[in-house]
Amino acid sequence: MKTAIVLEGGGLRGAYTAGVCAWFIQNNIEFDVHIGISSGAMHACSLAMKDIKLLHDSAVNHSVDPKNVGIKAFLREGTPVGYNYMFEVIMKDKLNMTVERLHKIPSLVEFGVYQLSKQKTVWKNQMDIDVDIKLLQAACTLPIAGRNVKVNGEWWMDGGVTTMIPIDRALHHNVDKMIVVTTKPSNFIRKDNGPFTQLLLDVLYGKYKTLLQDFRKRKDVYNREMAQVHKLEKEGSVVHLQPSKDFGAKRFSATFEQVQGMYELGISDCEAKREQIYAFLELT
Repeated sequence: MKTAIVLEGGGLRGAYTAGVCAWFIQNNIEFDVHIGISSGAMHACSLAMKDIKLLHDSAVNHSVDPKNVGIKAFLREGTPVGYNYMFEVIMKDKLNMTVERLHKIPSLVEFGVYQLSKQKTVWKNQMDIDVDIKLLQAACTLPIAGRNVKVNGEWWMDGGVTTMIPIDRALHHNVDKMIVVTTKPSNFIRKDNGPFTQLLLDVLYGKYKTLLQDFRKRKDVYNREMAQVHKLEKEGSVVHLQPSKDFGAKRFSATFEQVQGMYELGISDCEAKREQIYAFLELT
């Protein structure tokens, strides 16, 4: 049986995903394939490396650091999120997410990155990550929140432009069963981009016509992907984990208490479904 874990993004709400991943490590549950989008790409790598400290500290201790998000981040990097600080200082130096460790991961870790020159999401794996882990940074860098990242002469951004719950990519690998982790509560309703956000995207990326269309399709893509999750869940090939409680955390706005609460919720939600997860994955 071939298994996969599929991780949605969600910015600071990814603390829930980190908690879920920590539970799987604590219970020695492994997957053949790890698929992540946006912050889910980062957590997929941490899960595959079996590094609970990396999961917790990146999602909780450092995620709400003013140098990472907010006014201080803007003053340092000119963008609302300090992606350079997060990856160069926190992930590499403080939390030891290095290319050497990433390349030693024995299972498959894939993440989506949007390639501007081709205007499409390209799938990369841990062996593609460069020595400065810039490709992984690009996979987490949302437009407007951060600047596009240049790697090997190409400009990249978050693959969440075209897919938010990358279940199709897991199916591409012919997996039999999937754990799908999403970061919004069940009553979440995705809306179209607000007029100001869309105007800003149109100004910043005016020459990328396909990309502008992709920005406008995101609500429909999310709804289609979520419907697919529910369909496969009913058919018995997916277990869907999502927050059982809303802590009020936003993509780029949360307190330490909120992200810590979401991390702990990820663990407790898994514990509440322990029997279901073990039966689903045919574990003893």
